[in-house]
Amino acid sequence: MALRIPQALVEAVKQRQAVLFAGAGMSYPTLGILGRHVRDAIGNDIRKDYPDYDPSERSFEDVCDEYVALNDRQGLVNRLAALIDQNAAPTDGHLAAVKAFRFVVTTNWDMLFEAAYRKIGQHYQVLSTNADAPNFNFDQHNLLKIHGSADRPLTLVATSEDYESYPDTHSELLQRTGDLLYNNTVLFVGYAVRDEHVRRLLTQIRRQRGTWARRAYAVGYFDTVRSKLLERRNIEVIQVERPTNDVASGLELFMPELIARAGI
Repeated sequence: MALRIPQALVEAVKQRQAVLFAGAGMSYPTLGILGRHVRDAIGNDIRKDYPDYDPSERSFEDVCDEYVALNDRQGLVNRLAALIDQNAAPTDGHLAAVKAFRFVVTTNWDMLFEAAYRKIGQHYQVLSTNADAPNFNFDQHNLLKIHGSADRPLTLVATSEDYESYPDTHSELLQRTGDLLYNNTVLFVGYAVRDEHVRRLLTQIRRQRGTWARRAYAVGYFDTVRSKLLERRNIEVIQVERPTNDVASGLELFMPELIARAGI
């Protein structure tokens, strides 16, 4: 089935008026892990001391909180970073993305975008903490890793305390992210738009811009109910096919096709 890519999105990418927001679904084809896999790995560590512990009944944050309560936060973030293959090769989607987008925002901890920049010889800078925010430059390629980076374990956002204090600890990084989302067409790829801080930014933008709010797009596998919710938030859903034995994931195919249509 041919990919459906709205022409308005193609034009925004062609004019460099779009920002990519990448979720775990974009990295999954290479890394093979999602949030629930990381949760279960940490839960299995807890189970070594508490055999009746069941991580499947807990959220990712719950398991991280409980690991810290039993051990310490430094042990948690080092363990989380160790679960991410930092030498994995970038996908065609990552390579296409760093060619097409000057601004990439992600909640992923992996190093795939960095590997993609290096592979095409593109200078870039990474912003993952408040201290990094002043380095943002509209004339350069910027990778905003708003939940931290695996090569800097202390930056990882994982526990409920991390999330609850985020507007204070990452206020400048949030401001940079908000500016990008406000002034550009936003393309969410492999991201379900569930993060509280991102939802709050999007709500503020819709309220501030009113009828002038830009349409955003979300590429992924969404059921009918989730699609209706996203559309209510002025996010147009672009459904892609799930991978089969004979067909690659639609998420893998989407980004190369998008930049081909944009002539990049």
